[in-house]
Amino acid sequence: MNKNAILMTNTSPHFDNDLIPMLINRIPQLGDFNYSDDVWYFNHKHKDSRAKLYYVVRFHNIDEPYKNLLKYYTLIKNSSIFLRQQRIYYFIEFINFLKTNYPDLHLENVNRQIINAFEYSITLDTSKKQNIKSALYGAVNDVFKTMKAFPEFPSVVPTKLINPFKQENSKNGDKLIPAHVVKKLDVIMKNMSIPMPLEFRTFYWLVRSFPNRSTEILSMNRDCLKTFFSEYTLSIPTFKQNGGYIQPEIKPIPVIYTGHGKFVIDLVKELQEQTKQLLENDTLPENGREEFLFIGRYYNFSDNNGCVDFKLNYRFKNIRNLTNIEMNRYLKELAKIVGLVDEDGLPYKVTSHQFRHNATTDRVYKVGYTMEQIVKLTGHKNVNMPLQYVHQLKEKHKEVHLNIGNLKSENPSPVSFKGRIMNLDDKTVNYLSKDMNKYLTWEVNGKKGVGICGDISGCNPKGTSTLFECYACEWFIPKADYYEDYSKEYQYWNDIIERIGDNPNRASQLENAIRNVSYLERILDICKSGISQYREQVADKYNKQFSLETGEKNE
Repeated sequence: MNKNAILMTNTSPHFDNDLIPMLINRIPQLGDFNYSDDVWYFNHKHKDSRAKLYYVVRFHNIDEPYKNLLKYYTLIKNSSIFLRQQRIYYFIEFINFLKTNYPDLHLENVNRQIINAFEYSITLDTSKKQNIKSALYGAVNDVFKTMKAFPEFPSVVPTKLINPFKQENSKNGDKLIPAHVVKKLDVIMKNMSIPMPLEFRTFYWLVRSFPNRSTEILSMNRDCLKTFFSEYTLSIPTFKQNGGYIQPEIKPIPVIYTGHGKFVIDLVKELQEQTKQLLENDTLPENGREEFLFIGRYYNFSDNNGCVDFKLNYRFKNIRNLTNIEMNRYLKELAKIVGLVDEDGLPYKVTSHQFRHNATTDRVYKVGYTMEQIVKLTGHKNVNMPLQYVHQLKEKHKEVHLNIGNLKSENPSPVSFKGRIMNLDDKTVNYLSKDMNKYLTWEVNGKKGVGICGDISGCNPKGTSTLFECYACEWFIPKADYYEDYSKEYQYWNDIIERIGDNPNRASQLENAIRNVSYLERILDICKSGISQYREQVADKYNKQFSLETGEKNE
């Protein structure tokens, strides 16, 4: 078999001959390596706490024709180094497929038929999980799309526009850590009598308390604290892997020095002192970052007669910058020891990134933060990405909407039934009764005039152009005569929640549906109460009349 068979000449009237020198000239900006090296460490891009392996691309054991092409691909891309590394590995698998099945084929002659054969081979491979198959096909597509200007590649991308291998959801579903898991971990991590590495306890409470990436927490500098009277500012760096920031942006997060805020700040202070002492007594490996806060040794958790304990990992005695690899290992070991399980009774696999979802969700639905405030904490440029971290807590969400509109009241709400308005002051009732049709408003289940606007001072009696805005107003008086229509409308929006509730891409639609359901639940309760109240009034009136008639006959 000819190993060079898939390479054609470097001559093409449409190829820019200046492109390759331009790409090679980028290398000094990326790292201290040469183009001819088989290992590229992008040390100039390595600004955060991630392990070195996330910034290394290896070209060992790649035949020369493909090695050069994949080096060009690596220099063209602006995605994370780790993603480039993965896609190169996957594309090598595609090259091996071509060598085995089409040994005399030039790479530029790869067409849809050959790609379909590759897809079929992936489908038959039972050793690969669905997500790996999706990543493999996606890598091949990306390389062909990126390199189509090179004469060694077809000018028309032969892969399908839509990846035929749909990714499966992870075992942890929507990535929100269940409440019972978080509660148990919180109790353990708050108990200072339980042995725990200080750096791990501090890391836990920082990712638990603030919606930041775990990499950002581990990249904090030791001088991350600034004080101003009773408040501290915690400085946390933001890094972008796609394109990347040459220098990190710093997010100042205010923390009040009382209660839980004091607990977290005191942990940071203690860790600052511990890190200082470690650096005085030991040295970091080459390329270590002395300015980082999270520096320590490696430990292993153990089960000490039913109690959590930890001991030094003697394979790694020296201090080093701590990364997600160690912290996720700690979380996994701890979860196993304390018996955290999922709905199937299997060990629950907690990851540090999940806490970002919980922290963001908690701030929106339990603390009442706006999405603009969340954006400032997470370091995003708009609300699009943070919405991926906000998981809809249905009951909490409904409570928030009712509180915003001041719609939760212990007193009976005004309601109309069979022409009678109840639970409203006599003056307003008399005014509305003069011409009730004038104040009919809104619609439900396709029917209009299902409620009355009780704001006689000047609100638009025809309602507003914003759907359900009248339902969110305390002046809205539902007509209980339309109870069945309200019920159908409620069921319609509830069905939407059930249908799209697990789809993070439809978070805004889900939020709208939950809002509408919360208002309709309230209106249905008001209607039921109003119907019951009306019947009691009618019954009382009948009983009084009957008593009067009975009394007169007795006389």
